Amino acid sequence: MKTIWIEEKQLSLALQRNEAFWRGELEEGPLLWMTAPGAKPSQPVPEPASEDELWTNVDYVMAAAERALGGTHYAGDALPVFCPWLGPDQFAAWLGADLELRPRQNTSWCKPFVRDWAEHPQLRIDPENQWWRLYLQLLRESVRAGAGKWVTGYPDLHTGIDALSAIRGPEDLAMDFTNNPDAIHHAMRQMTDLWKFVVDTASEIILPAGQGTSNWTMGWSKDRFLCVGQNDFSCMISPAMFETFCRRDNLECCAHADHSLYHLDGPGAVRHVPLLLRLEQLDCIQWIQGAGNPLPSQWLDLLRRIQAGGKSIQLYYGEGHGGDADLKHELDVLCGALDPTRLFIWATADLVQTAEDIVRYSRRAGLRQ
Repeated sequence: MKTIWIEEKQLSLALQRNEAFWRGELEEGPLLWMTAPGAKPSQPVPEPASEDELWTNVDYVMAAAERALGGTHYAGDALPVFCPWLGPDQFAAWLGADLELRPRQNTSWCKPFVRDWAEHPQLRIDPENQWWRLYLQLLRESVRAGAGKWVTGYPDLHTGIDALSAIRGPEDLAMDFTNNPDAIHHAMRQMTDLWKFVVDTASEIILPAGQGTSNWTMGWSKDRFLCVGQNDFSCMISPAMFETFCRRDNLECCAHADHSLYHLDGPGAVRHVPLLLRLEQLDCIQWIQGAGNPLPSQWLDLLRRIQAGGKSIQLYYGEGHGGDADLKHELDVLCGALDPTRLFIWATADLVQTAEDIVRYSRRAGLRQ
């Protein structure tokens, strides 16, 4: 991986530490992706005429990405990563759902289109689908524009049970678990195959660039590193249902990646941790406590259980999720209670000096344990 925005010695160390994290050989932990966005001056990019174009105007998207990434200070183990996307429902749109973009809110919505599963025996991505074609165009252009600058990340893939919720509607899907379980099993097998298809298609574009891989959760590897769990709908179902309908999908997705991270989103998803710990090829669990909930340092029982189950942990400190926390205190508590070499912290700071100070402190906190 190469980038003009990180000094060569720091970059070499960051790449080594990211790979060591996946091998379980990290020293002076934790892995720390610390950035200061907007810390360096950069020229503003004129916005296009419509809000949709903030995501659909390819030239603008690339210029805005370069401005944002080039204006960021990277500290510790952080690297510049850009993940083209069309909001969380992009995958449902690739399947044929009508998509409504809201870039200023950093989201999108789609209209469910499955009224009767019998009318949709085969879910597929049409090569001529406008949203799929646009995404691939964005991905290819990111790889081209990011040469020597940034890593183009894998897509944010709300497949699996979340995709079924998007195309069926959450209320109807919830009823299907009881009234039509065979249809859900059939659709979930297709979701797994489609997930693999998207990953393989993206890999054919991303890997030849030689920049390695990442995704929206940050982290890096020269091999295929993927976020495999976007099961937000899992908060609405029991552990038994999660195992019945989602386990196979999670197993196969983990096996299809070289390094895998599961997105565990909020207290409602904690009930599924025992199953996640039985996914042998799952490497890491990202714990997002949710806005308004206690900071990660207040969830030590959960975090200890995850590490005791053989998984590493990623924690996020950003806007709405503990971005104003005292990171030095958090590091003291977390490194004192957990194995810091299997801990991955992703955080932002307002100032370059603050970011660098936190990195130095994290190295000392890791060594004290």
